[in-house]
Amino acid sequence: MERGTAVHALLFNTRKVTGYPGATRRGKEYDAFVTANPDTEILTASEYAKAQAMTEAVRACKLAEPWLQGEIEKTLLFKWMGLDCRATPDVRGADFLTELKTSTTSDPERFKWQALRMHYHAQLRFQQYAVADTEITHHMIVCIESVAPYPVTVFYIETRALEAADKLLMLWAERLKNCEQSQTFPPYSQSVVPLDVPEGEEELVFADDGTLNLEIQP
Repeated sequence: MERGTAVHALLFNTRKVTGYPGATRRGKEYDAFVTANPDTEILTASEYAKAQAMTEAVRACKLAEPWLQGEIEKTLLFKWMGLDCRATPDVRGADFLTELKTSTTSDPERFKWQALRMHYHAQLRFQQYAVADTEITHHMIVCIESVAPYPVTVFYIETRALEAADKLLMLWAERLKNCEQSQTFPPYSQSVVPLDVPEGEEELVFADDGTLNLEIQP
């Protein structure tokens, strides 16, 4: 997650990023380094070098270039479904929204499972609600792989995925409103739930934050 934040900051020039030359990020020397570098995302030296290489890979990608030109990381406040909402698109163009994602893989066949699990299609649809005054015709993801040679893949969200996102967002909004009105926030289930092996080919994948995810290939 630190690396992803650093790539965003380096690419969009929204915050200073540096690498700590010491062995570990703790102790008096590190505290002094933090004091000398205020408002800076501080990585280890190796992670900083990797974040720089990933950033350069994105900059060199001609397919990604037009989708990264626009208003950068502007927070938008808006009303939707009677709720006070906030969204911060990575890039807002004349007719498009783009999210920059870092991932253990940018392989189209594998990344799509992560994108669905993380509900990236719903994230981009929600951002569209925030810019209701603009006709958004393209919902884009620029994904940079976190392993050398850092391949970049550009994705666009299909209409069917956006329609599925609408249903998810409506469901989440109604659940939230019902919980707030009743001041009751129930657990996921109020009964014992069966746990079984899903059908299909399973593959374990480590995410950038170190969590282990199960991808199901149909």
